[in-house]
Amino acid sequence: MLQNIRNNSQGLVAKFIIGLIIIPFALFGIDSLVGGGGPANVATVNGEDITLMELDQAMNLERRRLLNRMGENADPSLLTDELLRGPVLERLIQQHLLMQAASDESVVVSATAIDQAIVNMSQFQENGQFSPQLYQNILRSNGYTPSYFKQMMSDEMASSQLNAGIAGSAFVTEAELEQVASIVGQQRSFRYFILPKAKVAAQVQVTDAEVQAYYDANIDSFQSEDQVKLEYIELKQQDFFKPVSDEDLQRAYAEDIESFNSQEERRVSHILIELSDDRDEAEARAIIESLMKKLDNGDDFGALATEFSDDRGSARNGGDLGYTQGDTFPEEFETALAELDVDQVSAPVLTDAGFHLIKATEIKQGDKPSFDDRKPILAQRIQLAAAEADFIKAVENLRDLVFNSEGLSSPAKELSVDVKQSALIGRASATGTLANTQVLAAAFSTDVLEDGNNSEVLELATDHFIVVNVLKHQPPAAKPLSDVKAGIVAQLSATRSTELALKLAEDSLAALSAGSALEAVAKAGDYEWQVQQNINRNNVAVDPGLLSAVFAMPAVSDGAVVNKALSLSNGDVAVVQLEEVEDGSWKQFSIAEQRGLKSELERNSSARSISGFLNMLRENAEITIL
Repeated sequence: MLQNIRNNSQGLVAKFIIGLIIIPFALFGIDSLVGGGGPANVATVNGEDITLMELDQAMNLERRRLLNRMGENADPSLLTDELLRGPVLERLIQQHLLMQAASDESVVVSATAIDQAIVNMSQFQENGQFSPQLYQNILRSNGYTPSYFKQMMSDEMASSQLNAGIAGSAFVTEAELEQVASIVGQQRSFRYFILPKAKVAAQVQVTDAEVQAYYDANIDSFQSEDQVKLEYIELKQQDFFKPVSDEDLQRAYAEDIESFNSQEERRVSHILIELSDDRDEAEARAIIESLMKKLDNGDDFGALATEFSDDRGSARNGGDLGYTQGDTFPEEFETALAELDVDQVSAPVLTDAGFHLIKATEIKQGDKPSFDDRKPILAQRIQLAAAEADFIKAVENLRDLVFNSEGLSSPAKELSVDVKQSALIGRASATGTLANTQVLAAAFSTDVLEDGNNSEVLELATDHFIVVNVLKHQPPAAKPLSDVKAGIVAQLSATRSTELALKLAEDSLAALSAGSALEAVAKAGDYEWQVQQNINRNNVAVDPGLLSAVFAMPAVSDGAVVNKALSLSNGDVAVVQLEEVEDGSWKQFSIAEQRGLKSELERNSSARSISGFLNMLRENAEITIL
């Protein structure tokens, strides 16, 4: 089929059509084909556009984040644009609203503050120091460019400042504290006895007729798994590896050493004098020059940074910013740093943040590994590069060959690869590569399972592809009664036991209502009874399910009691008599507990304030979704 398309594309009609396409493209550019005079917009927020490119980038990042969370068997086909578009667009709208509010309130984050925040992030540090290489690797693996990540950091820090201001306005009243304390510190006294599931089950009998009736009525619940036997072809890039000569390894090692020599890292400290509404450039320059004179007179750089630097994060460490490979800080900053020797201080350097005095405190060259240490890595790199072309060609040939082929024998023979076969597998019983969600989705699809076609060539990883075909299909069928009888008996016994326990519990409640004491009712049924006095919600001696149910019962007062039968999570039934409820008070908590409770309430209040602020912004905004 593909060859026919190639042949037909050489005809006069095809050439005429291609000519029609080329003319407007040459005269007017690609926009003449796809339309539009600028970036497409998907929404506007108070006149500010959210572009399609911005939405696509945000959706791709969200898809990558979700796939990482879902693990190795994640199915990318489930995370469609239709599924992600709505939530991601709503988040972008909220971000624009927050950034607009931050701008209105003159909330600004300096480039230096962003750089310092990045330098201090633990995920970018090795041995307690910022690692530029690790920084680049993590960004790349998560789909970020440094500029995009810094913009995200800027927006996040500005939003955090705004949220902090809103949260700081939230407060908790004494009345609220007392009300919550009365609930949290509440104590309850109760008596109870348990009707154990195991003891009640001994009184339950399940007949064969009942088992048969349940089986017949629920036959759909006892179906075997839908199973298929597959043939499949796997292509892995490592299968195309060839031996590597020692000459190639030595050549690669020499190139490697050159790159290690270029990976210089510089540790830097600085003193920053910021520009602000209260300090113009001339005033900032005068301050920085006065500090230069102090250095010339022998003052310690670290001490001056601690005392005078406006970058308080690094000032605490004598101005230390950690290491950079030349791309961590603003360009003017990095250019000046690159010209310094160890312990040399630059002339004043002006960036968007203000004036800096920059000191190079350490210069590290990349460590030079030995040939033997690098040999396995270099061999794999060379093999990957050498195999890539053959591997890609094989994958493309496989796509062409399986498209119209009946089964996989002919494509496998053409490519000189093996056809593998599976045993009968189902969605739940498949293992290894065949348990991949993409493989199972293809194997049980209408096109492959019912129409008998080969699947598409599936990309399981950049170096791993597979195509499957169904050799045999074993549809679901009812399992024999003998295979499921034990389970039916257990299920019927459990249901009957619970029903009987509840009936016995109701009888016990009736006796309690008639005036019998709980102890007497428990003894009559040969149940062990217990009493719990002044138990709080955090008590660990009482079954958590029972404790939760007791605290959910209506409160009692004036000597009254409440009797109730409670089903527990393990199948037991408890008969409970609630005798007394005593509300807590603020004074009963220790100072540490009071602080913790107050902090929790303040966090909840802050969260409500921020949520209310966002809702207010949304209600008052002019938002158009295109």
